[in-house]
Amino acid sequence: MQEAETPFAPAQWSIDDPGARTVPYLGRPSLFLDNGIALLKTPAFGDGTIEVDIAMHGHPSFAGIAFRAEGANDYELIYVRPHLSRQPDALQYTPVFNGSEGWQLYSGKGFTASAELPANRWVHLRLVVSGYSARLFVDNASDPQLVVTDLKRPWVRGRIGLWGRFGGANFSNFTFTAADTTAPAVTTAASSNQLLLDWELSPAWETARVPADRLPAAATAWSPVRAEASGLVNIARFRRGVRTPASVATSRDLVFARTTISSAQPRHARLVFGYSDSIHVFLNGRLLFAGDSSFRSRDPAFLGVASLGPDALYVDLAPGRNELVFAVSENFGGWGFMARLEPVEPNLGLDRR
Repeated sequence: MQEAETPFAPAQWSIDDPGARTVPYLGRPSLFLDNGIALLKTPAFGDGTIEVDIAMHGHPSFAGIAFRAEGANDYELIYVRPHLSRQPDALQYTPVFNGSEGWQLYSGKGFTASAELPANRWVHLRLVVSGYSARLFVDNASDPQLVVTDLKRPWVRGRIGLWGRFGGANFSNFTFTAADTTAPAVTTAASSNQLLLDWELSPAWETARVPADRLPAAATAWSPVRAEASGLVNIARFRRGVRTPASVATSRDLVFARTTISSAQPRHARLVFGYSDSIHVFLNGRLLFAGDSSFRSRDPAFLGVASLGPDALYVDLAPGRNELVFAVSENFGGWGFMARLEPVEPNLGLDRR
């Protein structure tokens, strides 16, 4: 169904942004989003096309299109970084779970891409969504600059809208076409047998209340979770952050994750892991590693993107069951971890569960 231009009227939009305002800009009526989200109240959008003109201001900011939203804290998001025009991460896709934008967890091909993002003029964005794929065309380009083939949230008919952070952008000429489709079949991607995929998560706490460098009490309630095919556990998919506005500056959200590794005999292995933002690693009750990979923690240009490769430990596995525990704490940008267990010698007889 083709929709005409949707005016930014309060009767049609739910706007969660104290700095939002409707203003004339560059000769047009527009909606300015400063630090929040605006969702259409009624449409149920699963697949189709969303188009909008965006005027970026050139300063460090973020602005984009939200779709398949189940609320103001749960949606798919594709956005632009105008201050990174022509850079490999000028465009970004991330799922948003429980208010957590996971850009540090999803980076590289299929999640980020380059585009020229000129400031102080209207730039057209066209987003085509189909099944678990999305294509973003910037400034009337004939080919998509960003192609996402693995949207992470479940397929739903949800709301659509606009999003901005840190003085985002002005938006104009918002239109959409909803396709008459149904949920696609879910396919299971193949995973490496070295990945640790099955975990249990503790409840969420604050680091100000529960220390990350000690194992939780024995009575802790644990719930099973399964990693994505890449090995990533996006904690925000399963847990909501518990920090209050008063504690954000002094504390982090914290979850413990545990898994069991069975070994037929004493063995030496290499544990490769990635995380965001901080981690403590325990094996059989012993603290082996503490690290911080948060935004700018290592140098001024460090983004804190999580990946397998930069961090690894050599671990000694006892015969029988070995308990591996990660304490993962989060400030912003993506709350998650991933791990792979590599044999140091062939045929180690390891059972990774």
